[in-house]
Amino acid sequence: MKLLNDKKQFEKALAIFDQHGINNITTLSNFAIAQVLKACANMRDLQRGKIIHNLIASETKNGIYVSSTLIHMYVQCADIASAQSLFDSTKNKTSSMYGIMMKGNDSFKD
Repeated sequence: MKLLNDKKQFEKALAIFDQHGINNITTLSNFAIAQVLKACANMRDLQRGKIIHNLIASETKNGIYVSSTLIHMYVQCADIASAQSLFDSTKNKTSSMYGIMMKGNDSFKD
């Protein structure tokens, strides 16, 4: 999926996830989940991103990398409220997360 994302073939990356990953999401690595969320972000596919977030929400293995990618996806999809909520609930915030939130908030100023 990363190779497809790098080539900006986001629909193909999501198609692979739909075929192989959605039913096996608990077996996917954080890296694979992040790649799916990046494809959602680049396509501005908030609905699919939220579905994936709900599927992984019960997983305790989701670390900083997935949380950061989720925040980025919400910002890219113009759902600042969800990005802020996730950011606020994240215990170990990274400088990357702060940067995503600042960039997102700046994007929506009048």
